[in-house]
Amino acid sequence: MNGYLYDPHTHTAETSKCGHLPAAEVVDRYVKNGFTGLVVTDHLHPEYLSRIDTMHNWDAVMDHYLSGYHASKKRGDEVGFDVILGAEFRFPENDNDYLVYGIDEQWLRSHPYACCMSAQEFYDKFHNEILIIHAHPFREGSAPVQETAVHGAEIINGNPRHDNHNDKALALCRRHPEYFRTAGSDTHQAGDEARAGLILPRRVQDSYAYKAIIESRDYHLWSPTFQSFVDADEEIRAEEAAN
Repeated sequence: MNGYLYDPHTHTAETSKCGHLPAAEVVDRYVKNGFTGLVVTDHLHPEYLSRIDTMHNWDAVMDHYLSGYHASKKRGDEVGFDVILGAEFRFPENDNDYLVYGIDEQWLRSHPYACCMSAQEFYDKFHNEILIIHAHPFREGSAPVQETAVHGAEIINGNPRHDNHNDKALALCRRHPEYFRTAGSDTHQAGDEARAGLILPRRVQDSYAYKAIIESRDYHLWSPTFQSFVDADEEIRAEEAAN
């Protein structure tokens, strides 16, 4: 493998209710599996807000929300591992999830309660400054994809406890050649980690650099568990280059 391996879809126990691994342990597991870095994409949605006692104080909400990222970053800095800030938004209209990149702490603090918009409103307002990737768009229980509200989609979601229908996500991206195609493990608990990721041409230190590489399309998918989808992505790349 030539390049640097990152997982753009992970969660921490400190922030995400469904996360069962402390942030430092997540980092250690990825180091052990030979990764260069990961993106912390803890859940940010109205249900999360309802669990925070200080939900009407946005800075206090962010102090709690960022605790998982901060713990991950602290451990990453200790072991020379790149930890990047992202987020996984869900809006009130349904249970679809959206991975957001090209942000920092100040961006999150400066846009209070953005997760209370609709997906289309969110895209219309922010699509020129951030990257929005539909997470597991065809997972059981998902609403129909709002195809005008995303820049791309996960064609590999590696979480082993869900029927993600990655084949349908691949078909979606074939219909939308402008979409960015990504892969992530969707790590929540032991055994989820290191099942999918992206090979980047260089190390990245923040979410802006990660977004720039995705937008340049200078990356490749990685997933021994879902190798046929990696191969399909490479075939699409070859077709695009030929045309």
